Amino acid sequence: MTATDPALTALAQGWCALSLLHGKIEAHIERALQAEHGLSVREYSLLDVLSRQHDGEGGHLQMKQVAEAVVLSQSATTRLVTRLEDRGLLMRYLCPTDRRGIY
Repeated sequence: MTATDPALTALAQGWCALSLLHGKIEAHIERALQAEHGLSVREYSLLDVLSRQHDGEGGHLQMKQVAEAVVLSQSATTRLVTRLEDRGLLMRYLCPTDRRGIY
């Protein structure tokens, strides 16, 4: 395919349309979450991931796993977790078997 190939042009136009639609949907959801719950889409996504945890072996997520699940860098995830922890919406704790790990 070349840059002037009609198939490539159609794919690019489709991608642009999908991206625009995604942005509009996300903005609508963001407004609703802010109005009803005071949460951003990122905050909600993180809480959703954490809500799927379970007690017992393998049921808790380390910060690296959370970052991968919400598609953020580890530093951005840490800041997001800190904000939610400050609001009392989640709690971090040390891994009982590896004091370097944080759940």
